[in-house]
Amino acid sequence: MKKIIGLAVIAISTFILVQSCSKSNTAPDGSGGTGTGFDRKAMLTNISTNIIIPAYTTYQANVVSLDAAVTTFNTTPNATTLSALQAAFVVAYKQWQSTSLYDFGPAADVNLRVNTNTYPTAVDQITANITSGTYNSGLLANLSAKGFPALDYLLFGTGADNTAILAQFTTDAKASNRKTYLAALSAELKTNATTVLNAWNGNYKATFLAATGTDAGSSTGQLVNQLIYDYETIKNYEIGVPAGSQSMGTIFPTKVQAYYSKISLQLTNLHLQAIQNLYLGASGSGLDDYLAYSNAKYNGGSLNDAIKVQFTTSFTKLSTLSDPLSVNITNNTTAVMAAFTELQKLTVMLKTDMTSSLGIAITFGDNDGD
Repeated sequence: MKKIIGLAVIAISTFILVQSCSKSNTAPDGSGGTGTGFDRKAMLTNISTNIIIPAYTTYQANVVSLDAAVTTFNTTPNATTLSALQAAFVVAYKQWQSTSLYDFGPAADVNLRVNTNTYPTAVDQITANITSGTYNSGLLANLSAKGFPALDYLLFGTGADNTAILAQFTTDAKASNRKTYLAALSAELKTNATTVLNAWNGNYKATFLAATGTDAGSSTGQLVNQLIYDYETIKNYEIGVPAGSQSMGTIFPTKVQAYYSKISLQLTNLHLQAIQNLYLGASGSGLDDYLAYSNAKYNGGSLNDAIKVQFTTSFTKLSTLSDPLSVNITNNTTAVMAAFTELQKLTVMLKTDMTSSLGIAITFGDNDGD
């Protein structure tokens, strides 16, 4: 099934865990874990102001820079402009990992996640679009022929090295069509990012802050659902499926995210860091505080503490791997599956224990088998 989709790993997790330990988990009214008076609006204010809007702001700036790099490359295609374009792509793709989990509200209106990062990319469809010289971004057939995965292929996968890749945009018979396609892909990323950011900076933040309940349409409900949805993307589609978790051990190394640029594991670490950061509310009020306030238990201890420990354990297991992740999957499947196992443990804590403790229903469907 297709998925709609240089800090050291341990340093990342340790830093954020220390941050979380410095925050107070005391109830606003000082009563402890009664679960009746947590200030969800304060949590939503912190998350929207200090996490979501900064993520979209940086992401939008990055894809604007990416689109500009495409324009420069298409105007003057040479080794220097290709390298600059590849670098701009990596920066934007990395920032996407901190942005993808907020796929509600204005992001849902433009189907941001699926239009940005559906992988593995469809090379045959990309080739057909370039050959024909026509491209309709709205066609379902093109969902896996655009966004970052398509750019990943065009900028890193169309030749054995940059000399061969450059030839595809200069001397190849379809060079002009290929440049046109490249520009269309980056323009769509820029347009969608700008639309979402403008909405958050406009009226949507007030809408987000007003929905303070825990029902399916509430902001807390949407945050929790998207956190879990994106977390399962990491566990299943960035790690599990390529390593054979759903195919009785048959591996699919080419199905990793960013297969051609070979930055798959870097993206996974950043993605997991972003999810952990949302859970912790960065240095402010977060889901961890809400869960601690509810006095939720796990194996006789604090569920919040167990979740934080499991985040750290998952980072530690991922730190035993290296890029290209596809090579690790082929040559060291056992280590990859060990990381998957630790990620699976956190799935249960987040998807089952946390949601039941906070009274939040899962509103998306999956075939995860949890």
